[in-house]
Amino acid sequence: MSWNAAHGVAMIAAAQAHEALGVVVDDYIDVFAALRRAGVEVVGQDLGGLLGLYVDASVGGLPGCLVNTGLEEVSMRHTAAHELGHHRLNHGTSIDHQAQSAGRWGEGWPQHEREAEAFATWFLMPRPAVRTALKRCQLQRPQSASDVYRLARWLGTPYATTVRHLVRLKMIDRQTEALWLKHSPRILKAELADGPAPGPRSHTHVLLPAAHGATVHVSAGDALRLAVPRARYDCLPLGLSSSPPTAETQMSLLDTPESHSPVRTAWVSEEVDGDTTVTATADDTAVFRVTVRLVPQRRGSDHFRT
Repeated sequence: MSWNAAHGVAMIAAAQAHEALGVVVDDYIDVFAALRRAGVEVVGQDLGGLLGLYVDASVGGLPGCLVNTGLEEVSMRHTAAHELGHHRLNHGTSIDHQAQSAGRWGEGWPQHEREAEAFATWFLMPRPAVRTALKRCQLQRPQSASDVYRLARWLGTPYATTVRHLVRLKMIDRQTEALWLKHSPRILKAELADGPAPGPRSHTHVLLPAAHGATVHVSAGDALRLAVPRARYDCLPLGLSSSPPTAETQMSLLDTPESHSPVRTAWVSEEVDGDTTVTATADDTAVFRVTVRLVPQRRGSDHFRT
């Protein structure tokens, strides 16, 4: 089966899954909640060289999947969507190896793996969700690799996967895809941080005026860069700090800078408690607000997690 055929099957299957599982498609998609609604038990553990594993109902009578917690959150999300694809497309038990991604991407993949991979992209990045993310990035369509990185933060998707999906959405051509895939997300997030770069498993979220009122899904160690003209963060709530985490010192839980310089980057710790509101002001007037939501730890059974 060609990739075009796999995407044709997967696009329809993902739309059907959105409807059947009650997924809101114009924002960040909680794939773990969708798996629970589908009756698939999710367990997270370090799987070494495996990305994930799907076990169908013929084994023990209950479908389930394993997700490798050695991956960062966005890769775990994509893997979970891939396993949901196996479930929705009735592929049966499937083991997904990291070696599957080596070499030329997708070369030699069997039909069921191509379909599940295509399903994951359409499930996590339906057109309405992409349009919402573009709006928050103040873009009509991406114009640079940095734009794609910022877009992927709102979608909760891997950078390279997002680049490839933009071709399917007819927002970029194959030449641009090849060029942007050469960019390193590590370098992109460092350039966008406008200061110390987040660690290898962390990300930079750029908050523009159009993101006012949105929910930002973050992991500990992520940086929230405020890009609202003349604005600065107000007193940061518990779990956010103006100081980046370091290997030598633990992140401060409260924003208590000695200087009076404007705070425009906030760093996330594991102490964020539930949905946390972060505000910013310009000229003593409240102008910006977002909700920060810390993604949960994925180790063990995820059956009751959000």
